[in-house]
Amino acid sequence: MKLSQVLNGLMAETNVSAYKISKETGISDRLIGYWKKGEKMPSAENLLTIANYFGISVDYLLTGEDKIKPIANDELELLTYYKELPEREQMKLIGRASALAEVYKEQVEELKPPIISINCSQNRVSAGIGEELFDYEQWDTVDVIETPVSRKADFMLIVDGESMSPKFHDGDHVLVRQQPAVELGQIGIFYVDGKGYIKKYDGDYLISLNPDYDDIYIVDKESRCFGLVLGIAELAE
Repeated sequence: MKLSQVLNGLMAETNVSAYKISKETGISDRLIGYWKKGEKMPSAENLLTIANYFGISVDYLLTGEDKIKPIANDELELLTYYKELPEREQMKLIGRASALAEVYKEQVEELKPPIISINCSQNRVSAGIGEELFDYEQWDTVDVIETPVSRKADFMLIVDGESMSPKFHDGDHVLVRQQPAVELGQIGIFYVDGKGYIKKYDGDYLISLNPDYDDIYIVDKESRCFGLVLGIAELAE
């Protein structure tokens, strides 16, 4: 069985989307899409992340065999202690563990940072060769950590490509303040001949931070600015 078949089966079985996996693991949903189609293979690190996410072994993810994730040494040690106790003490141990888990859960909830919701386009804005300009009718509401920067954002877009690395990478959710222009040297969201870009503004050119990508000459082209890029959003868990 191929990885793509296993992954599609796991996602259907657990009713999770590529976007949900991306949100909870930090892996680009675009990469997950490639894996589902069998167009690319995950790195070793991403294989381990996806296996842990579904609670399976890497072997099962790759082959469809050996679905049970091995018990860790510390879990095995706890199980050994549990089995050595009489039944009455086992019940006490379960009760104490349950109470401890509840206290920990409450502490985690109290420590969680405040969250705000921001509209985010389902389509991506290119940091590469250029994609069709995002459709404003296609929006999702995404929860992000509230910060002084995220409070200033009017909407978010997802970066597609690596032309703005090392500052922005494929899959990053960028916070944008809507405005009709940006200053020289600032990074904005631009429309050029029907396509959307995240680029650094330099007057006659839109600049790519990655030297492997060409800049875009915008003189005599249909272009406009949609807003100023404020930074990268930290998605809420």
